[in-house]
Amino acid sequence: IFNDISEIRNVERMKSAFVATVSHELRTPLTGIKGFISTLLSDTEGFFDDEARHEFYTIIDQECDRLTRLISDLLNVSAIESGRALEINYTPVDPTSLIEKTVSVQRSYTDKHELRVEIPERLPRIMADEEKLEKILTNLMNNATKYSPHGGEVVVRAVREGDFIKIAVRDQGIGVPEDKQTKIFERFERVDTRDTREAGGAGIGLFLVKHMVEAHGGTIGVESEVGKGSTFTFSIPVEPKRTAAGGGGSA
Repeated sequence: IFNDISEIRNVERMKSAFVATVSHELRTPLTGIKGFISTLLSDTEGFFDDEARHEFYTIIDQECDRLTRLISDLLNVSAIESGRALEINYTPVDPTSLIEKTVSVQRSYTDKHELRVEIPERLPRIMADEEKLEKILTNLMNNATKYSPHGGEVVVRAVREGDFIKIAVRDQGIGVPEDKQTKIFERFERVDTRDTREAGGAGIGLFLVKHMVEAHGGTIGVESEVGKGSTFTFSIPVEPKRTAAGGGGSA
């Protein structure tokens, strides 16, 4: 009796790489936090002025946020793999304001990219989980800037198409090879190039994005050309079927 264990071995290999990557992703912000706190604690003579101290505190705060996001992502991956669906807390959401707010926050993290919003007409309010929609947008925009190491333009465009709001994030980055354009939404999957290795990442962001979009009853996909950039597009229903049928609250 012969059993093909190629897929099992491949998953094991990806998990091993994932553990190594996550260890690195955890160690990086912890090293920064420890370094800046040690520096501040050792400054007993007031060598650093208030401006320098504020800069240190800002970096520590950002690194703590980075750790929190990673831990939250890991918990969500664990929930999905154990068969538990992501909980969706439906509330009325103004997608125009959400997009503008998210883009404004992302502008503070980069000085190499031009971030633009294109919304031809005011979008209707939708029933969705605002926190998860913000995570979806934040992840896609983080990727857009992270994988555009030489800068360039990042455009977020949103339109209404029938019963859906369609949002696209377009960059001018390194792009995704055609054979990876469906696989990058799988867990532990990353495009392995020198640029992606330098950019870092745990390989679970797009996996979670896909599940958060699908939990809303939407779809996501990517169009990309290596060396010219990528466009990630997702659609969210204006009103979920369960809400339209009279339901409410959490899924």
